Amino acid sequence: MTNLGKKGSAWAAMAMMVMMLLSLSLPAYGAQVDVTDSINPILTMEVTRQDPAVIGEEFTVVYTIKNISNKPAFNLSFDAAIEGISDFTEGPFTFTPPETITMLDEGGTATLSVKFAVDAETSTEKTYRLIGRVLCQNAMMQNCGTYTAMSSVSTSFTSVKPTLTIQDIILLDQAPDVLNGFNIRIMVKNSSLLYDLRNVQFLLDGNKNFEVMDISNKKELAKIYTNDTVGIDFRLRELEGRTSNSIKLSTGYSYANGTVALADNIEELFIPLPTDSVASNGAIPRVIIKKYTLSKDQVLAGDRIDLSLAIENTNQKPVRNILISFGVQDIQTDTGTSSTTVFSPVNSSNTFHLDQIEGKTTVSKTITFFVDPSAAAKTYIVPVVIKYEDDKGTKTDLSVSDNVNIPVTQQAKLQIMTLNIPTEGFAGQPIPVTAEFANAGKVDLTEFTVSLEGNFEAQDASMYLAKLAIGATNSYAGMIIPMEEGTIQGKLIFTYTDNNNQSVTDEHPFSMNVMAMTEPEMGEGGMIGPDGEILGPDGLPIDGGSTGILGAFKAHWLPIVLSLAILGEAYYILRIKRKAKEEFFDE
Repeated sequence: MTNLGKKGSAWAAMAMMVMMLLSLSLPAYGAQVDVTDSINPILTMEVTRQDPAVIGEEFTVVYTIKNISNKPAFNLSFDAAIEGISDFTEGPFTFTPPETITMLDEGGTATLSVKFAVDAETSTEKTYRLIGRVLCQNAMMQNCGTYTAMSSVSTSFTSVKPTLTIQDIILLDQAPDVLNGFNIRIMVKNSSLLYDLRNVQFLLDGNKNFEVMDISNKKELAKIYTNDTVGIDFRLRELEGRTSNSIKLSTGYSYANGTVALADNIEELFIPLPTDSVASNGAIPRVIIKKYTLSKDQVLAGDRIDLSLAIENTNQKPVRNILISFGVQDIQTDTGTSSTTVFSPVNSSNTFHLDQIEGKTTVSKTITFFVDPSAAAKTYIVPVVIKYEDDKGTKTDLSVSDNVNIPVTQQAKLQIMTLNIPTEGFAGQPIPVTAEFANAGKVDLTEFTVSLEGNFEAQDASMYLAKLAIGATNSYAGMIIPMEEGTIQGKLIFTYTDNNNQSVTDEHPFSMNVMAMTEPEMGEGGMIGPDGEILGPDGLPIDGGSTGILGAFKAHWLPIVLSLAILGEAYYILRIKRKAKEEFFDE
């Protein structure tokens, strides 16, 4: 018998065994066989990475799914929810659904990288329970369960976007040969405490002063770790007609939440070389702060910032023993003059030293400051004093003073203390709407308005305050006057301008069921008239009927009592809340 024949016999025997087993286990003809449980996979799901959730920015959550069964899973799709919120869109997050995983083999592992975003209009920092959910199907394309992973997500106003800071330029040659070539090292720092920088690129431009002698003027690093400083080496030579020591360095990189292109991050640097082509401009050298840069455009109280100074020796002669000190600003108060600062150096003092600055040369120095979280929102003046000596040490009392301006801002915060809007009312009857609010931030809120809008008539529909000061409280009271029965929609809108001159809107939508008024009751002999009198069949008052105010009250007692009850309740709530608010702020 050939091999093919042997294999055929073996397959035939195996098929007969399978049929015998099936004949023993299958039910009678026509009965349905439920095999769902036997083909359902079993999955596990966990969060393996989660970026900080900064208000107004995107963040990434990575989920790892494992198939711990011996059954494949098909069509794995992702969904998300927030604990305690029925509809995901009601929370501050949105997300982009990742692509469906077509199949996950038995024992296999897959990852889902989901991009979430925090609504820029979110006004409070808060912690949420974020639930990631994966739905799958079995081999019969039937739903086989939902698997979840829960994580805590805390929204924050603090921006964590990383920056790449130029720390210094170092000459690697003791006697640089500017004509034939010399080597420099540019020291750069990843100032982020959260993100590593990846695919970091450096593009050097000689700025018509120098030529890059390396194979390329572009260099790359795979990664710069958080808070780490590295050096990038270039070899240069002088170009004919060099007028200064300036060069330009472009940097680009990627990080967890985005990228920075080379064209978007260009900085002018100065190599510490003498410029022989420029004549000396005096016997006494002069040192100045040519420019300064901050690592962040907007400095929030409680942040860390890097302040980089470009210090230039404007004279041909070198200077030595340079001492740079940061002072404090004198502030006039009711009790006199005081000196204070909101900036504290990190891991250093407020004074640093340089051995020497060559003639016609600019050097860079960076210092990191921590900003006091309680700092008022304004621009602070930081005095800088530079003391130095000439090259021979004959003049040791040379000094210059300058100022650095650092704008500091605080986060504006409006707190809605109470919001009382009835859910039911009667057509034609006024319905009170009240609210209490407070400025819980550390900056004044200007151009403050409260508006009541909707498909109804309103009394006192708007309120205006030129300024809601820090810690101040106030209240709003208006009236809704629905004219027809049914459901009305509206919203109470709070609008103000923050300390960054940005308009902020906080909307509170609502709906209300409006009911028709009760029909007039029949009196003895006819209908009750508009003044409470009893009308006869001819429409004329019957003697002895109620007239005047008492009659009107009897005719309309139900809406009058309801309106008085609603107004009394609103007044009582406002008094209780205002008393609690005053006690809270007095403490």
